[in-house]
Amino acid sequence: MCGIIGVFNNKLQKVVSNAQILKAADTMTHRGPDDRASFLSKDQRFGVGYRRLSIVDVDGGRQPLLSSDGSVCVNVNGEIYNHLELRKELENRGHVYQTNSDSEAVLHGYEEWGVDIVGKLKGMYAFSVYDSNEGVGGKGRLLLARDKLGIKPLYYSITPEGLTYASEIKAILKFSDISREPDMIAVSQYLTMSATPAPRTMFAGIQKLPPGHIAIADLNGDFETREYWNILDNRVDLSDASEDEIIEQISESLTLSIRRRLMTDVPFGVFLSGGVDSSLNLALMSQMVNRPIDTFSVAIENDEVSNENKHARYVANQFGANHNEVLVTDKEFTGFLTDMAYYQDEPLADPVCVPLYYLSALAKSNGSTVVHVGEGADELFAGYGNYALMNDFHRSLYAPFRGLPYSVKNLVLQTADLILPESKVEYINRATLNQELFWGGAVVFSESSKQRVMNEYIDQKIYSNVIEPYYEEYDSRFTKSSFLDRAIHIDLKHRLPELLLMRVDKMSMAASIEARVPFLDEDLVGLANSIPSELKYKSGITKYILRKMAMKFLPESVVYRKKNGFCGGTTNMIGDSLTSYAERTLNQSKWINEIMDQQEIKRIFETHKQGKISKGSEIWALLNLALWHKVWIEGESV
Repeated sequence: MCGIIGVFNNKLQKVVSNAQILKAADTMTHRGPDDRASFLSKDQRFGVGYRRLSIVDVDGGRQPLLSSDGSVCVNVNGEIYNHLELRKELENRGHVYQTNSDSEAVLHGYEEWGVDIVGKLKGMYAFSVYDSNEGVGGKGRLLLARDKLGIKPLYYSITPEGLTYASEIKAILKFSDISREPDMIAVSQYLTMSATPAPRTMFAGIQKLPPGHIAIADLNGDFETREYWNILDNRVDLSDASEDEIIEQISESLTLSIRRRLMTDVPFGVFLSGGVDSSLNLALMSQMVNRPIDTFSVAIENDEVSNENKHARYVANQFGANHNEVLVTDKEFTGFLTDMAYYQDEPLADPVCVPLYYLSALAKSNGSTVVHVGEGADELFAGYGNYALMNDFHRSLYAPFRGLPYSVKNLVLQTADLILPESKVEYINRATLNQELFWGGAVVFSESSKQRVMNEYIDQKIYSNVIEPYYEEYDSRFTKSSFLDRAIHIDLKHRLPELLLMRVDKMSMAASIEARVPFLDEDLVGLANSIPSELKYKSGITKYILRKMAMKFLPESVVYRKKNGFCGGTTNMIGDSLTSYAERTLNQSKWINEIMDQQEIKRIFETHKQGKISKGSEIWALLNLALWHKVWIEGESV
């Protein structure tokens, strides 16, 4: 695991210096506190820097990796779990390895298969390959890649001089020709979707590579991105499989995934909430390891409603784990917020980032450099209560109403606008416009509420430009599909990679640990995506098929415990202390005062303080936006 930064210039008059590269790499010391290095091409038009967190081949796995003739330079952030199988194949083809590092599979794989290497890798990664012999006229070519599910991020900026890329935006911003101007389309998208959808970022001059994509640049200035893997093309045939057979396949696939992710030369552990996903991680891992496993849980002090530590303790005791806990105080929570904005690079509208950082710091302080986390299970197996509610609502009311004549729907909408809460009116409005009900599992501001809060609101057509293409992509492949399958696809395309996995990457790496995601092994994802939706939500039970499988390994009280959510959510985390902090921060932000309606913000706070309707999500999204601007645009970074 590491942080990478690279510069690829197509102008001969602008060369790269070692000092520039290392200065940019050092902004990511938290991603790689164990080592730093750089490489410059002979003509100084390509340079790469690297910060390393040593996990596999601790002594020998330094990067960048160079081919035997020095023509190819590889930098990898992440882990290649099938590197031993690839190594055996590549050595049989005559390749000679220099290290025991998993990253070397990318080097020799590229030499053997070119850009097609990306389809052969199983893991989480973002990497670059510079090939001085490729490109038009053999002038040099750069390949960038982000893993299939988007577990690791990769950002880039294109200027007249060339291309700059990195694991984090802050490294790119170290180069003076990169603009820090806010992208107001991205701001609008963020306020709706909690995170900026790829390829945009909150910075007008910086983009992020979408999951399952590569980018290719050459020294003539040509640049292209293309998809190399799609989550919809990885299904298996379960048409003749019984429920018990599917359960067995899930069990085998998850077990193999966890075993793959034990690939490490440093201590490892598990983030444990006591819910079914993290408990399965622990239960299966405990069958593979001959020692007590280190487990870690977190809670917010004085918030008993969301505190799951007793449940985590119970599960840890069941498997003889070495359990550790941390309580986050109000002072610690607010005290981390400026640092949080620095580590995030761009705002993520999820307060879970705060306890997740303290949980990661707990693991680090206890000597665990690698942890297993449960992200992905709720999306793949329909674990969110919101999926169930919307599925039932769609079947009973939304779909029939959507099919009515527009004149009837519009009349209902006008009446509803006078008597119903805004949240209910939003759904009637979507149906009236013949839009899909589900826009994602983390929608904050509706378009009507965003229109009130933004001073210069411009309809960015988020539905037609972002949401609808996700549905069209799904529907182009599957003509007969359920509401649940289509909703899950929306979250797999945006919420999972750009919000949930991004928060895990940014907060775990802020504490210099690596988080691995067993539920997002590509083989398990393909299997889960093939399971009929009626086996995911059945008889009123969310995550039905995974819970049935979990009964083989866990007590029933754990398997069917009501989902609480990590530290609850915005409803309980945005309490009196944080509300006051947010109100002060927003009032003091000149930029927020310029782009937002202060009376509408005041109304949001007053509604939240009254306690009848939680506006925690809106408050957190606005607070995070203000902190981002303060740190990254106004220049108050830590």
